[in-house]
Amino acid sequence: MAKTYGYAALHLILGVSSLAIASQAMAQEVSTTAEPGLDEIVVTAQKRAQNLQDVPIAISAISAEKIEQLGVKDSRDLSGLAPNVVITQGTTSNSAAVFSMRGISNGGSESFGVDAANGLYVDGIYIARGGAMGLNVMDIERVEVLRGPQGTLFGRNTTGGAVHFISRAPSSTFRLKAEAGYGNFNAWNGKISVDPGELAGISTSFSYSHSERDGVIDNILQPRDSRDPGARKSDALRAAARIDLGGTGSIQYIFDWTRIKGTPLPFILTNVADGTPRPPITINGQQVVVTQQAPVAQYLAGATFANPECAALAVPSRTYRHEVCNNILSRAVDKTWGHNLQVQNDFGGFKVKSTTGYRFWNSDNVTDLDGIGAFSGPAFTNATLFNGMPASLLQFIPTIPAAARPFIAASPVPTVTQDLFDVANSRRHKQFSEEVEISGDTSTLDWVVGGFYFWEKGSENGFQNSGFILDTNSIFLANFGPLGPAFAAANPARYRMVQTRARLKYTTSAESTALYGQATFYPGGRDSGIRLTAGGRYTWDEKMMLRTQNGAAPPLAPETGRAKFSKFTWNLMAGYDVADGINLYARAATGYRSGGFNSQDPAITGTNQLGSFKPEKVTSYEIGLKSELFNRRLRFNVAAYHNIYDNLAVLGPVTNAPVGTFATRIINAGKVVYNGFEVETQAVLTDNFSLDGSLGYIDINYKEFLAGQSPTPGAPPVNIAPIVTPGFTSPLTANVALNAQFPLNWGNATLRGRIGYTHEDGKYNFSSSVGSPFNEQIKGDDIDLIDAQIGIDGIPLGTGEGEVRLWVKNLTNAKDFVRSIDYGQLGFAGGYYAEPRTYGITVGAKF
Repeated sequence: MAKTYGYAALHLILGVSSLAIASQAMAQEVSTTAEPGLDEIVVTAQKRAQNLQDVPIAISAISAEKIEQLGVKDSRDLSGLAPNVVITQGTTSNSAAVFSMRGISNGGSESFGVDAANGLYVDGIYIARGGAMGLNVMDIERVEVLRGPQGTLFGRNTTGGAVHFISRAPSSTFRLKAEAGYGNFNAWNGKISVDPGELAGISTSFSYSHSERDGVIDNILQPRDSRDPGARKSDALRAAARIDLGGTGSIQYIFDWTRIKGTPLPFILTNVADGTPRPPITINGQQVVVTQQAPVAQYLAGATFANPECAALAVPSRTYRHEVCNNILSRAVDKTWGHNLQVQNDFGGFKVKSTTGYRFWNSDNVTDLDGIGAFSGPAFTNATLFNGMPASLLQFIPTIPAAARPFIAASPVPTVTQDLFDVANSRRHKQFSEEVEISGDTSTLDWVVGGFYFWEKGSENGFQNSGFILDTNSIFLANFGPLGPAFAAANPARYRMVQTRARLKYTTSAESTALYGQATFYPGGRDSGIRLTAGGRYTWDEKMMLRTQNGAAPPLAPETGRAKFSKFTWNLMAGYDVADGINLYARAATGYRSGGFNSQDPAITGTNQLGSFKPEKVTSYEIGLKSELFNRRLRFNVAAYHNIYDNLAVLGPVTNAPVGTFATRIINAGKVVYNGFEVETQAVLTDNFSLDGSLGYIDINYKEFLAGQSPTPGAPPVNIAPIVTPGFTSPLTANVALNAQFPLNWGNATLRGRIGYTHEDGKYNFSSSVGSPFNEQIKGDDIDLIDAQIGIDGIPLGTGEGEVRLWVKNLTNAKDFVRSIDYGQLGFAGGYYAEPRTYGITVGAKF
């Protein structure tokens, strides 16, 4: 199927490219009028303002107008709007986001020991933690999505790409904008932004927004709709001040603060194991040990549920549910705030810019991760293993006195009331960054050099509470010789639960320093049509982890890890204008993602030292076409890339985690090759209609993945590359939207409408069935979403203008399974469904 996608899309690209170039030649011959066309898009992807069409990398730019129309509030709303860009929701946090760009995923881990593979920037400030990448943003001027490794100008952890939110600078004249909205699920929101105008040479801007809604799925154990899964309440504010310096420079300060409180979407139980032993599998002639699963199915079949209505929900099903049983009342509170100071000046021959950031993120959550409520059943303890056994068998146990045998034989197996899995976590993070860049330009050269320093410190204090199911017959059969079958036959409670509590507590710190430079040469001058670019960056990273507990009890001494990494990354690009409005480019670049620590890995045997995983490296080759045709009424951009990764950081379950616990870890794959292409287009069809769309395809080939454990003790790891499934990656993504505008005979009033369709292929969440037995069964659904908006803006309101807009997301109310978790040895799996259809009305005014 993947090859079918690839061939079809390749033919489409070749056909459209040929048609576009041929049509451009014809248009140049016959066009005699200068009709309005597409607006020029200015981006700063190369640390300077440039026309998007002149920048020799694959970039998507989303304007403020489109952001407002689509209701984009944070990075997660960008999923599917750019080719090969997929952003998935978090599981326990309201501000977490999992980015995947060109098949490279941040992974689902929110551990401080793991860096993201795709960078998120807000006004030049790097957001270091995936758990904070869903922060609210306001007063956005545009969003730039830079695909492919950006290791020269945008830092180390951008092997997949980077997303940059750029906010609006304060206005020197009075400006007021306000809006309010209401929708289903009792959702309402309000936002106000005011620029008082310049005062004493200082321009300022102040914004505040509030939004809230009830849950979208009913937790039958929670009477309040405002506490049901999907409910959330957020407040955000932003203040900015800017002062110009003599007409050549400026100082700008931005403060932002966001708090999101709510109940995450619910985990839906889709699969349970029956404990059947799983023999080793054979891969390329070598055996590989696979994860053994607990017999959850048998235990749940005999359990007594605290609420009888929850029993039906304990039957696993790959079906969207309107009700869940969360006996642990899930709740998450995320707070982010930060300071941004930008100082810049043009000294004539060169420009200097300093960007300083200091940011904080606090996250606290309690989460039910089974959705079936509490239940009671037999409990396991060593002291009660023989309870209920016949005295005739107990006489063969030498450690049981004769006088105690009747008492033990008459004693029932104890019971326990528990759920399958719940977690609680508290995370604290702060970061400081400083970047200084010096740039200049002449008639034949653009150049920029800079330095970057980054420091962060984080802490995690997490608790797991799980119910681990044991088949106690296996104990008798394995340890009691000829008596084993008799004990098994007389066992009054074969399946028993072990209540397992574990804690993970650690702190981390990291420092990163980098020097970079890049230059673009224009042979023959800027009008020659040729651009040659070369750049490089050297990065030094140092990381530390101090762990005081990883399991049921703390170690005798704290466990520590310290690691240093460094890497030189480079970038070579060439652009050539083959005709007016048609630009070809080629690019070769490298990228680097820092190594780190797996916070739940055991210490190195015989020590209290923590091992580290290796840095991820990529070499990328890209060619592309950027074109504006028919008097700039059609923009057609296409790119194809070949990326080679070494030590690709892949998230997978910990196969040797303490019994009854669940953990994930980063594994360094060997060589992995990514091939793909992307298409973006915008077209002005008539004065009233326009079209925009994108298409992305990725083919991923794992050459080596040494993650298999041989049954032979001491044997080297086995290459499991033939069965690896890339996580959080959609092979095919597509987006298309039809826009309409009709001026009304009423001042500047304009009727505007948009209907958009987005497709994302179903995604795996784990790398193979070796550690995730249900990996195939819990693969995500293909996502097909239709969104629509219609409204009127420019409505005369005295000296201002008003607007009203009706909107709907997920118009068809698709019930797509979007993210999953396989709990490995715990013996069950499930996941999360996309939000149901939401709709509402928004009204606003600006002056």
